[in-house]
Amino acid sequence: MKITITAKHVKVTPAMKEYAEDKLERLERYFDRIQNIHVFLDKEGDQNVCEIELTTAKHHHIIATVKDDSDMHAAVDLCLDKTERQLKKVKEKLKSHKGVENRKKLGRDVKRETTRLPKEETETYEDVVNE
Repeated sequence: MKITITAKHVKVTPAMKEYAEDKLERLERYFDRIQNIHVFLDKEGDQNVCEIELTTAKHHHIIATVKDDSDMHAAVDLCLDKTERQLKKVKEKLKSHKGVENRKKLGRDVKRETTRLPKEETETYEDVVNE
């Protein structure tokens, strides 16, 4: 996973860079096929802006942008939360997609096997009583 941090109208301190990288490392818990993460930090008037662009191995491209009044750390935290929700959604879609195919295949296999079973002859009530 490659992490790039870019700042515009703001000077990024080493402490801020380390904080953001530590927080970004936990995204691998939610989705392990992350290739690139690009973080943009900006200052627009009195608002701090954090934007995260994330690219995965399956060609998913996720962008999350947050504006916050308090400080840059809070903007990074809020943006990470938003990115986590989006990653969970992408992973859930991938899981459910595979699950549907497996269920369809299982249904076809069961149908094929049950049609091959020989039909048993059943006795009726009258046959049993007449014996």
